[in-house]
Amino acid sequence: MTSGAAAPYNTGMRRALAATALLLAAGLAGAFAAGAFGGSAQAPSLRTDLRLTENAHCLGKQARRVGPRLVGRFHAVTAVNCPYGFRVYPGQGQWEVRIRKVAVSGIPAWQRYFEQPNDPSFPPKGDVCSLVREVLLVPVFVDDRGRTLVPRIPVDRCGEPLALPTTPVRWHVLWVHRVRRLVSAAALAANCPMKVGNTVAWAGPPRDSTGGPLFDRAPKALHVCVYRTPADHLAVGYFVRGFPLHAARTRRLLRALTGPGPKRGCPKQRTFADVGAEGSRATVELGGCYRVERPDRLAGTAKPAVVRAILGGR
Repeated sequence: MTSGAAAPYNTGMRRALAATALLLAAGLAGAFAAGAFGGSAQAPSLRTDLRLTENAHCLGKQARRVGPRLVGRFHAVTAVNCPYGFRVYPGQGQWEVRIRKVAVSGIPAWQRYFEQPNDPSFPPKGDVCSLVREVLLVPVFVDDRGRTLVPRIPVDRCGEPLALPTTPVRWHVLWVHRVRRLVSAAALAANCPMKVGNTVAWAGPPRDSTGGPLFDRAPKALHVCVYRTPADHLAVGYFVRGFPLHAARTRRLLRALTGPGPKRGCPKQRTFADVGAEGSRATVELGGCYRVERPDRLAGTAKPAVVRAILGGR
């Protein structure tokens, strides 16, 4: 079994995933418990749970889900979930992982939740449905003979899962498998996204600036992330290095990023730096005309010698 410390997405990852709210099984651990809907049963031992779920497959796209009537005829004693999650491994970066978990208590109440019919009366007609979709990771229920059943989620008029109970199911984590690396150890240590769009070379700011300070209030320190695109695709840059700038170098760099918009015919650059502080950032090309995409989305230019001295070259 592979282990690792849980970690949140870094800033770039959060932006990429902000459109969808996921209620994965780890979140559901606080949602169900025996007796939440009434009734209780003696939970089998962990050894029995592991034996019963040994051949229970996690859900695939073709898994057939059954409605409340068939769920009510099934007598589940445990369940399996295999959510995706994220782990940081020391010296190896941040990874997407898949986790196999076996339920060790709370199954009767959880099953009762899935025995509920859909509720087309809520929210009342006239109320606007939310544009944020919640995705519930459905369990694979297992009975005392090792047979499995996949329930259908009870939903409201908007297609959202019905309200969940608040007391927890207990889970035993059987294994954690790595799927793919999302952020390298170096990018994670530098607090930089693994990749960002090269907006200066790909599309360019819509209008030129007349120059002047980048920020209304100059920050005392800047954070720098440097990226380089593949030779055949300028749209996305991949992490090269990242570092903070102390006060003196921050002041010097900010003075060098105040030039007006560039002349026509600037060659597109593969290497660029993302520079900023407290959520306000600018992009600086490391070569060519040293174009700058300012925080106000206007195009400016930088002083090449200063930029090379502080941010490095290609």
